[in-house]
Amino acid sequence: MALAQNLIDFRATTASLVSHITFAHQKYASGSYKIARDMREFISESAFLRIYIGWETFVENSFVDYLLNEPSILNNRPAKWVNPIDAEHAQKIIIGNQRHMDWSNPEKIRNISKIFFHQGYVFNTSLSAINNDLMDLKTIRNSAAHISSTTTSKLDGLSTRILGTTVSNYTAYKLLFSIDPRSTIPNTTVLDRYLQILDVAAEEIANG
Repeated sequence: MALAQNLIDFRATTASLVSHITFAHQKYASGSYKIARDMREFISESAFLRIYIGWETFVENSFVDYLLNEPSILNNRPAKWVNPIDAEHAQKIIIGNQRHMDWSNPEKIRNISKIFFHQGYVFNTSLSAINNDLMDLKTIRNSAAHISSTTTSKLDGLSTRILGTTVSNYTAYKLLFSIDPRSTIPNTTVLDRYLQILDVAAEEIANG
């Protein structure tokens, strides 16, 4: 089943990249890190970017599969208003007159889901529930991918909002590995919380 495989692939990708992050944070018995801080940051931010790409890939593949009338894990199929002949045709329908489809933007995904599926099917409901989190993730992604005065100020604003204290000159690494005060689970980092959110949403989309 295509949707089941999409979920398996996303979870495998995430688990592999989390193992890279764990490797980067190994410590000696003395408690000091085995890998220098700049390398820890590079490995961790690179892994985060790959996880983010894995999420975009999952959403895109699932959207296309539902357009191709593939059943969900729970054997559901959405009512849809287009009938592409194959995956390439589905991609062309999705893109339309745009240069590309931005699978990192939950609002755009929800909008097109309501065009192609009855009431947007599971994409509208699942992404709506975590819309703000996805937009925050995009802010972190932009900061990790390219540093500029704009991305720095946006990340500082996001970090201040999440951590509940004013911060400046924050990096994606600092924020992702800060303890998230929004979580009810002790010692949950910002990254841990986002990974939990993405996993739940991916399962909802795959289940249909």
